[in-house]
Parts: sequence; structure tokens; C-alpha cells
Amino acid sequence: MTRYRGGIKMSERKAEVLMTAAIIACSTSFVFSKMGLSTMGAFNILAARFLLVFILLFALLGKKMMGRLDRCTILGGALVGFLFFLVMSCEMLALKTAHAGTVSLLENLAIILVPLLESALHRIRPKAMGLLCAAIAVGGVAMLALKGGGFRLGAGECIALLAAFLYAVAIITTEHISHKTDGSVLGVLGIGFLGLYALLASFLFESPRLPQSGGEWGIIAALAVVCTGFGHTLQPIARSHIGADRASLFCTLSPVFTTILGVIVLRERTAPLDYVAMLLILGSSLLLYLPRLHRKSRARAVLFDMDGTLLDTLEDMQDSVNHVLMAHGYPARTLEEVRAFVGNGAGKLMRRALPDTVGEEEFAALLTEYKAWYQAHNCIKTRPYPGIPELLDRLRKSGVQVAIVSNKPDPTTKALAQKFFPGVPAFGQRDDLPPKPAPDLVLCALKELGCPRDSAIYVGDSEVDIQTAQNCTMKYIGVSWGFRGREKLLAAAPRATVVDRAEEILQGKNLQLVH
Repeated sequence: MTRYRGGIKMSERKAEVLMTAAIIACSTSFVFSKMGLSTMGAFNILAARFLLVFILLFALLGKKMMGRLDRCTILGGALVGFLFFLVMSCEMLALKTAHAGTVSLLENLAIILVPLLESALHRIRPKAMGLLCAAIAVGGVAMLALKGGGFRLGAGECIALLAAFLYAVAIITTEHISHKTDGSVLGVLGIGFLGLYALLASFLFESPRLPQSGGEWGIIAALAVVCTGFGHTLQPIARSHIGADRASLFCTLSPVFTTILGVIVLRERTAPLDYVAMLLILGSSLLLYLPRLHRKSRARAVLFDMDGTLLDTLEDMQDSVNHVLMAHGYPARTLEEVRAFVGNGAGKLMRRALPDTVGEEEFAALLTEYKAWYQAHNCIKTRPYPGIPELLDRLRKSGVQVAIVSNKPDPTTKALAQKFFPGVPAFGQRDDLPPKPAPDLVLCALKELGCPRDSAIYVGDSEVDIQTAQNCTMKYIGVSWGFRGREKLLAAAPRATVVDRAEEILQGKNLQLVH
């Protein structure tokens, strides 16, 4: 099966090979870092490695990046860079006294910590399986502490555990920030800031210098090009083609490869209890994710887009847009033009409908006028699509929660929902949350419903809805009767489920979740 993500077409088998290669490349970083520590300071290595990567990436992407820089992205890059600086600093310090395989194994505990931390952040009770896996992982850590007849974790192991916690925090923070900024620019800036923080730390705690021998240059080049440039850059591409759960399973291979490389290259000795610890820790990760690959369950909640999915609002929006345009001497827009403009909220709709010469001050006034007029005239021609009221009623009677998530202003969304679908919770665009395709509105709705994202389905009619579902890592169902049509939906997501009638959402496997 072939998937299409971000302009790159790739079969799942090729993505799995790419993911494996990327994991092996990342695994070598523990070995190369430990080799480098024999002659260079930890912060010195980090500074040389990540500043070199930043220079190479900026040389390739600098022109494109400059046009997409803004205050939010720069601050986000600084924060992401700082968090990963803490992770990498702990990793380097741990490698001074602990085996490379042990450090990689303990750092891999972030896979277990991420869902637990997310549950704490969202004030949701952790799943029993997550707690069981955490307990098994703790048992693995205990096996490491039993070496030598006593019960003691060395300094390196303790620092590696701290690295795992910081890594989990960094993963969650990066995911949150990346939905509000340009992800590629954020990643490059994060690398640059990481290098700067490491350079500053090197000046404070070490005597920074450039690599002086061919061996040192080779280690820095390998860390920069192979580990970071190849391994970390290609992982997101492979992840997008095989899914987050399967990608997490591949990540559990990293400690295995690192241990093998440590034994072969660094001549590290591995005690029997180390193998027991590895089995327990890796087993906890596998236990957490393996059942999700084939487990099927019925959705607990279905979230719907409004315009083009539940309601045919196009003519009322066209009339409101043209009322404002003609009142100020601008040419009216056709129905097809307005159809192409909708999907990203009222602001984008009016910006696309107005000439490019309209300044920000005039635009703000016209947008306010549009919102007021549409709020007062949004039910003149608007009607539910055939079968929609019956669909929502059947879902609710069967115990499935339903909600509406729209880029319309929140008051308008709630008013339309109350008129056409009384009792259905509705969430519209607010000033404190970014619009779709950012996941924030959907996650807000799920929190209100008390439903985790992996138990919900998102239904929409546009490319924006597809991106929203992907950003939320939720199953998506497209509807062909909306503003975009079947062909455009399948062009954006070839593997998407697209239905032609409302009742089809209830049929077959459409309400089943495969985790």
C-alpha cells in the first residue's frame, strides 16, 4: 500500500526499511559520542555537532526559512532547542560512566513516559495498560541496579533516567509547538539554538576548541551527517507513512542496535542481568504498542466539521461576502469562487475574497462587518444535508457521542448548532485557540467529551479537515457531498475513507478503530 504525505510518495515497506535505517543511524550516535568523550568535552562535542548541522541546513534551506520566520517560531525554536539541549547534555554525561547500550535503553523509557505525562497534563486517568508497562519498565531498571550483588544505580544510569524524563517532556512540547508554527523551520531553529546553548555551556564549564585530529573531525562529521542529518531528518518522513504506533515499535530497536555496536566497537561487556533488564524494558514498550496495531473497537465519539459536512452554508456565506464587497465598491464573487475560499475561517474567507490591495486596517473593518451581517443572516438558505439529522440521532441513540468542530466564529457555530441540531455540543473558532488544521479545537472538544483521541473519529469535507485529523492522529472519514468533492479528498489522502451518503458512516468498518 502506498501513502502520500508532504509531497513524498512511498510504499509502507520502503518506509519500514527507511525507518530501520534511520534508527540504526541514530543508534550510532551513542557510540560516536562515547568515542569523542575520550578527547573532547561533552558540551564541546554537542556544540560542534549541532552548529555544523545548522550551518549545513541553513545553507540548503536558508532562503525558504527567512520568509517563514516569525516571533512565535523563533521563541518556539529557542524553547525546543533548550529542552533537547538538556536531553543531550544528560545523555553525554551519562555516557561518561555508563555503557552506550544502557544509556540508550534507559533513554528509551520516554516511550512509556509520554502517554503517562499526557494523561497527567490533560487530567485523564492513565490507562491500566500504560501503568502495567511502566511497572514492568521499573522492574527492568531494578535489574540494572542489582548488578554487583547490591541494589545501586550508578550516576550514569540515574542521569540517563533523567534524560528519558526530559526527552518525554521535549516530545510533548515539540508536538504542541509544531502545530502552531512551521514544523520544518522550528526543527532547524531548534538545532541551531541547541548548538548555541552547548557552545555557551562549553565556554562556562570547559575550554571549547575545534576538533584537532582526523579522528575527532570524523566523529563530529559522523554525528552531524549520519546521526542527525540522516537519522533524525528521515525519521519524521518514515513515521508519516507507517503511523505513530508502528514507528514507536521501530524505536524500541534503538537500544538493541546500540548494545550490539557497543559490544563490537567499544568492547563493552554485558552482564546477564543487563539482558534481563533489556528484555523487561523493551518488553514494556512492545506490550504498550503491539496490541494497538490490530485491536479494533467501536468509536466512542464522532466529531463533525460544520460547513460542507453537516450544513450546506455556501449560499448564505456567498450572500454575506457579496453584501460587504458590493457595499464598498468591490466586485461580487461567484458561488464557485466562494466555495474555493472557505475552509480556514472567516478571516481567510474575506482575505481571499477581497483584492490584494486592501490594507490591514480596512480589512479588519470589513471582516467585522461580514461577521455581523452573517451572524444575522446565516439561516436564510442554509440547510442540513440529506440524512444528517437522522445520522446524528442514530449515533447518539447507539451511545456514540457527537460534537461539532468548526472554523466558524464560536457564537455563529453554537447558534447554527442550536437551531439545526439541538443538544449537540459545538466548538467554533476562538481568539485563544488557533483554527484548524491545528489540533487545539478538536482536542478541546475531546476534553469536554471526556474522550481520548484514539477513541474518536473526525468527519469532514476538505483538505483542512484531513490535515486536522492527521495533526490529532485521529481516524478520518471524508464526505463527498461537501465543498471539495471526492477527487480532491482522495488526492490529498489516497487511503482516506470517503462516503457518498450520510448513512454510510454507520455501515461496515467505518465506525471501527484500528489502533
